[in-house]
Amino acid sequence: MGFKLTGAAMETLSVLAEARMDDDVLNGAEIEAVISGRLASDCDEAAGATRIKRLRSTLGTQPVSALLIKNIARRGYIPGLDKSVIQPP
Repeated sequence: MGFKLTGAAMETLSVLAEARMDDDVLNGAEIEAVISGRLASDCDEAAGATRIKRLRSTLGTQPVSALLIKNIARRGYIPGLDKSVIQPP
């Protein structure tokens, strides 16, 4: 399966993949903090959630994007991939 990702979508996916390697779940504010370079306490949860929404939209159909980007209730987001398939650049 191949995807054409925008720079912003790739950046969001990279942040999630890195967190997955550490078994971390990131909420929207934490995603925005990593990308913007600010503290999570200075970031809006909705900004990170918007990044996830745009990434999912770029990935295509709802079933595919739901498999690739999982929402953990009241915690945040993780890639739906086993960390053994993620290869560092």
